[in-house]
Amino acid sequence: MKISEMKELDVAALAALITEKENELRTLRLKHNSTQGGIEAPSRISKLRKMIAQLKTVANEKKVNK
Repeated sequence: MKISEMKELDVAALAALITEKENELRTLRLKHNSTQGGIEAPSRISKLRKMIAQLKTVANEKKVNK
């Protein structure tokens, strides 16, 4: 998702998306740290962290500019 697409969403949609991505990140971290071999693409963790940070930044900008 591009930042321009994130800016088009409202605050409630951003909050829901942040929660969804944080849950996905939590699940990936658990799988990655397990002794069963980990996950296929460990780089997905860093991409999710970056996306969450961008979503939180956009949400904060919307709250400040309200």
